[in-house]
Formats: sequence, structure tokens, C-alpha cells
Amino acid sequence: MTARPDPAFQPLFGARALAEWIRRGGRPARAPSGYGLRLRWHARWFELNWRLQLQRMPSGAPAADPVFILGLWRSGTTVLHELVNACGGWTTPQTWQCFHPSTCFMTGPPTQGGTVQRPMDRGVISAEGPQEDEFALLLLGEPSAYRGLIDPRRLPECGPVSSSGSADDLERWQRFVRGIAAGGGGRLLLKSPGHTFRIPILRGLFPGARFIWIGRHPGEVLASNLKMWSAMMRVYALWDCADDILQRFLREAVRACSHVLERCVGEMTREQLLWVDFEALQTDPARVLRQILRFAGERPGRGEQSLDTDIETALSSVPIHRGERAGMPDDESV
Repeated sequence: MTARPDPAFQPLFGARALAEWIRRGGRPARAPSGYGLRLRWHARWFELNWRLQLQRMPSGAPAADPVFILGLWRSGTTVLHELVNACGGWTTPQTWQCFHPSTCFMTGPPTQGGTVQRPMDRGVISAEGPQEDEFALLLLGEPSAYRGLIDPRRLPECGPVSSSGSADDLERWQRFVRGIAAGGGGRLLLKSPGHTFRIPILRGLFPGARFIWIGRHPGEVLASNLKMWSAMMRVYALWDCADDILQRFLREAVRACSHVLERCVGEMTREQLLWVDFEALQTDPARVLRQILRFAGERPGRGEQSLDTDIETALSSVPIHRGERAGMPDDESV
């Protein structure tokens, strides 16, 4: 008999490829009644809507010079994304689009916006606020580490899959990004910790792209990620996750992140990659934002003369929570 799910449980439904991956995991341990039927039903309509939506979406090459915000989960990518976006001149995916990627270009934004609190901290998610496109990528059926939020038992196979492959594995995501860029009048701004492991692919797709990498002490990142992934799994996981699986996955992610950064430093120029320190963002956000905006370059409708005003507007509208200092693991390897 299927166990009754936690009241906070929210099943994720997406494309047929995601549904098939979930079904290969066997019978869920904490799915609601009728979950299997709902999974197939949603996947069928997802594919129908996606094909219909493709007829209305622009064709051709995607935006040539987007700006990517990168860094391991819990490194400050979300607040940085919100701050940079609030400076104006950007087009970035919104939450309602990322969680409805098969219909968002047909339906338009929700008539009534809403907000929810993030599972892991005091952060607030707004329906029309900036969101990481990794959720759209996941639901579209592309390989993503976030599959591990649904089936934590298979986390080890989700990590490497997001750092390998080719541009062909991201075909639907490219269509989604093209639709986002076509729907706004600003420079394309994308944020996803998952993209940190896809930099070689992204550089091939977007030769003129610029990458902003925010970093934080790996010990703090590990501790904070344990809390985040555990909280997210309570919301989305169909199976329980053993502690050792999650810890191994996160340590492998930190090591992989280190290798990617080493490669980027060796191959990319100062005009392509900017390093941002999480502590500096907290202690002197105006200086960091000014550095980022000058690095990013042109923003439609914005220029050097509006820089100070744009930064002041962003800092007055986006809170930077210092949060609690995460206790670091007692391990020399960090």
C-alpha cells in the first residue's frame, strides 16, 4: 500500500521524458493516490501543449550574448540574480514561466500574482519574480540534477548527467530560452547553478555570452546545501533519501565545481568570466553591482549615466539577508 505523503508534498509533472524517468524508479513510496495516472495524463497534455506552442514561438538562432549567473547551490546566486535583474535592462525567466514551460507562451502571465516562502530559508518566491531556468529545463524533460529532488535514490546518476552531454540534449531548453528572449525588450539574463557544469556547452551555443560566477566558502556551501536539498526533497521527493547518498552527491558536486572553475580560469578571458565573492556582495553590494554591470556591458535603455540610480533602485527593492552562519563539517577536505 502506498504511504500517505507529507502534507507539504507537491508532485512535479512535466514532459514525457521526465515521466518515463520517474517510472523507471518503480513504485513511489510517498506518492498520493492515483499518482501514476496523473503522471501519464500530465505528460500527454504537456507534449500536446508543447507541440502547439512551438508553432507560435520564434525560430532562428537564440540571443547571441546572454549573461549567465553561475555558482554552486547556496552560493548566493538567487539574490545576485534578483539584484542584477532589478537594475533594469534585462529579460529573465519568471517563476510562472519556468514552472509552466509547455504553455507559458500561449497563456500569458497569471491574472493574480502570488508569493510563497522557500522551503529552506526566509526567501520569498513571487510568481512574476525572476526564477532559475533549471526548473523549466527539468520539466521539459532535459537531463538535470533536479531530477534527484524527485527520486533521491538516483542522485548519483543525476550529478554527472548535468555536466556531460551536448547541445542536442538541451534542444527544448534552447527553444524555451528563445521564447523568453523574444518576449522581452532587454538583455537576456539567465541564472542556474546547474549551468555551472554546462559552461563548455553554453560557450558553444552562445559565443558572445558572459559568465558571472559567485563563490562562497565550500564548507559553508556544503552545510547549507544539506539543509536546502533535504527541505526541497520533503516537498518534491517520491522516495526517501539516505543521508550518505546526499552527502556523497554534494561532495562530488563541490569537487566537480572546482574542476570546472579551474578549466574556466585557464580557458576564458577577463571579458568572459567575472568572479564575485559572496561576502563582498553582503558587505559592499553597491561596489559589487557596479562591477557586474560594467562587466556585463550593454543593457537596452540603460547606460553609464543611470548606473548609480539603477544600483540604488535594486538595493532598495531586494533585501540581502545575511542569514545564520552555517556550521562547517569537521573535515579537512573541505
